[in-house]
Amino acid sequence: MATKFDRVSGTDEIFNSKEYLADSVIFNSIESARIEYNYDMYSDHRNVIILTSKRGHRVWLWTSSTIKDDTNKLIDICRFIRDCKIPQAEIYLKHDVAENFSDLYALATLELNYVVKDEYSLAVYEYDGEEITETAKSNDEKIIRIDKDNEEHVKLVTDFYRALSDEFGWNNKFERKVNEYLDTELYALVKDGKMIANAAIGSPTEKYLRIKSVAVLDNERKKGYGYRMCVFVVNKIKERQLTPMLYTHVGNASAVALWNKAGFIVKDKLYLLKLEDN
Repeated sequence: MATKFDRVSGTDEIFNSKEYLADSVIFNSIESARIEYNYDMYSDHRNVIILTSKRGHRVWLWTSSTIKDDTNKLIDICRFIRDCKIPQAEIYLKHDVAENFSDLYALATLELNYVVKDEYSLAVYEYDGEEITETAKSNDEKIIRIDKDNEEHVKLVTDFYRALSDEFGWNNKFERKVNEYLDTELYALVKDGKMIANAAIGSPTEKYLRIKSVAVLDNERKKGYGYRMCVFVVNKIKERQLTPMLYTHVGNASAVALWNKAGFIVKDKLYLLKLEDN
């Protein structure tokens, strides 16, 4: 009999299970969704939680490790996600489940002609130190919070990401990605009227606030701007009595070096499966 996944709220009993509570740090987006209501949440009320974005392509899949070899349950999950019809889905899940999931998802979506575009590990970092002393900045530099209702700010953000769109692979989704950043809590380092670096934070939970990104223009890198923005948002988060955390690609050497320098430690790892239409 196929597994039934019901729409649930953040108060469902599954969120109080010991294994989910132990994993809740690395599944920050699930915890945050319980507060922000920007995802649809589904569960079998036993050992699966599925989050699908209301306007994006991300799917967060938490499962108990006990189902990693339960092929029937995994296929039911694959079919459910398939039937959500999320274009170019990005599925975040545990490593021990991912071993079987990728092949099963390809099987479940065979008639839709989906293919795996990329798959890799994400390191989950946590910072639990004190506030960091900020480095000195020159008089022509300032850090501002972006206001999406301010036309000058919107132009700063648009120009910044247009310069990085090729590197980020945003050519066919540029407007959507810019709007995503305008909707988040975004801080920009501005010099001579131009944004040269920024950092975004969001997805709050009772204990954590996530650093969603730190970005620097290509010709401004290796000048300490990335570290400065990292320090700035770490202190912003600490001021709120919350713990900074983040995800980064384990193969991103420059990002890993930045987080290590700032005092972050690896808490765990996640697996990311990216899909596209063939």
